Amino acid sequence: MDDSLKEIHEILNELESDLAHVRAIWRGIEKLNPDFEQVSEENWQEKHARMWLHGATKVHECNELERWLFDSPPLTATTESPAQPHYDYWRGWLDNGGKWEGSAHYIDDPNFDILAPLKNEILIQYIVRLAQTIEKKGKGKKLQWRALKCFLHFLRENNTDSEVAFIEHIFPKQMDVFYSRIIRLLPDERYPISERTASEIIINLAYRCRNEIRKDAQITAAESLGLCWLCIAASRLRLPMHLEVVMEIKPTAIQFGADFPILQVPTWFGNRPVNISSRLARFLSAIARIPSSKSRETILQRPPRSLTRVFETVLKSIAPNPEYGNITHASLLSQPHIFGDHRPQPKRLSSS
Repeated sequence: MDDSLKEIHEILNELESDLAHVRAIWRGIEKLNPDFEQVSEENWQEKHARMWLHGATKVHECNELERWLFDSPPLTATTESPAQPHYDYWRGWLDNGGKWEGSAHYIDDPNFDILAPLKNEILIQYIVRLAQTIEKKGKGKKLQWRALKCFLHFLRENNTDSEVAFIEHIFPKQMDVFYSRIIRLLPDERYPISERTASEIIINLAYRCRNEIRKDAQITAAESLGLCWLCIAASRLRLPMHLEVVMEIKPTAIQFGADFPILQVPTWFGNRPVNISSRLARFLSAIARIPSSKSRETILQRPPRSLTRVFETVLKSIAPNPEYGNITHASLLSQPHIFGDHRPQPKRLSSS
């Protein structure tokens, strides 16, 4: 076994050993405090899944990464401009016959409106406040939801993509509200899957990486696992992302910092930094050092069809909820959103 593959095995063994240690601590606390719900078996199952999803067991890393924080969106002149003029221009556009998906039928209705900006509120603060209101109180009346989407459409149409890229972090073009979270709606094979299912895929790939008989099969499983972890890390940006772009991430995109390692994720708006766990950074770096017959310019080098083949084998073995439809690596580019087997239905893609 070459040193790089040996290192990959050691990292995965270390992860499982640390998970067992954390589990023992939880059981000890549960024994002393049987009514302490935070260390119940149900909560452990969620904790266990999330530690696999971000590859972290250290308390400070878990606390940070489990928040699924969105990295700061690009700041531009439009981002920091006063919100009131944008709102006023939108209202004026509607009053002068502006149309969006049949909105002309509703512009005279007093409910076709959104919360007005606060005094001295800049655009990004305004957009964030609208999102917080939606996630706290829901969509509201149908015309209010349509008015919000109309306003966002107006901003996108009247500014360059780079100037309003931040909106895509907060309000994706195709969106819905699910379990008090704004989610991106994508085609079936890109639909969010549960944290439970995502962790089962990762656990199975990690097992195959260490236990396949052939070295070549172990490397393929390791790269497929690496692609899963890259997709989950990239999903935190909540930006439009293609699987092909993630597969082209270079080893230099992994940067070890003082607090957290950083993965520079290429997006439509340039590279965006995402915090990752130290173990995940080590794992991806080890993959990038696997000897190859050709120059290894990217972290992953196996053909996509090989990575897909082992991924599909894993899916057959774990038998996920059939309601998830077609699951691929790209499914992990949408954040795994809840632990249990619940998902919004694809038919809602056409909702307004």
